[in-house]
Amino acid sequence: MTIKAIAVDMDGTFLNSQSDYDHDYFAKVYDLMVAKGVQFVVASGNPHYQLEDRFPTVKDQLAFVAENGVELIDHGELVYCGEVAMETVERVNALHQAIVGSHFIISAYDTAYTFKDEDPAFVEHAIKHYPHMKRIDSLSEVDDKVTKMMMDVPKERTHELQAKINADFAGVLEAVSSGYGNLDIIVAGMDKATGLKELVKRHGLDPADLVAFGDGQNDLSMLNYVGQSYGMANGDPRVLAVTKFTAPTNDENGVFKTIEKLLTD
Repeated sequence: MTIKAIAVDMDGTFLNSQSDYDHDYFAKVYDLMVAKGVQFVVASGNPHYQLEDRFPTVKDQLAFVAENGVELIDHGELVYCGEVAMETVERVNALHQAIVGSHFIISAYDTAYTFKDEDPAFVEHAIKHYPHMKRIDSLSEVDDKVTKMMMDVPKERTHELQAKINADFAGVLEAVSSGYGNLDIIVAGMDKATGLKELVKRHGLDPADLVAFGDGQNDLSMLNYVGQSYGMANGDPRVLAVTKFTAPTNDENGVFKTIEKLLTD
């Protein structure tokens, strides 16, 4: 089959368990993609600026479906960016405040915000994903376009709270989980497939010519959209149940090995 674009999730898929990747192997595979005329697409729940920092030398040659599809940057151009109204942010914050053991991040286009009384251990971990972090006392200090919220909740309550948010904010917000108790709360109707559909339209592609790799629930929309879907061997069983193929684990360079095989066979 023809392959025109390859989309990859980051955490648990492209990145290994140390939240890094084999840069030399990627350079080899990326050169192969360029030689074959294949567009590389990064599709992640992380903000665009964090993703771009992962690929400093080639970022303007890539497409980024960021914040689980709420942001799309294509070859350095902002194509679209969703927004959450502050009234809605206030309602979600009230829910967060009522949940014992919940942690909360407000992600905006250029900045992320968390409250000054947030658990320092949580902030230390979160800043790896949201490096442009500001500590605030109140929501009145948020002065950037809010694109997404993230709640880290007790793992055993993930599905319950996801269902509650999706019911209480139906048509406005959607909560998706990448596992581990994390809930990304994004603009309803926007997901990773939204970004891929826009790229298909912009570049005159066919979804059948797209390949995607993922490991979590938030990858399901793009995995169901593309012609060839790969679930990571370390992925959520719900992902492996719907993908057409399984790639080796993220700690075995599964994405790189599979792309290399696809483009050289």
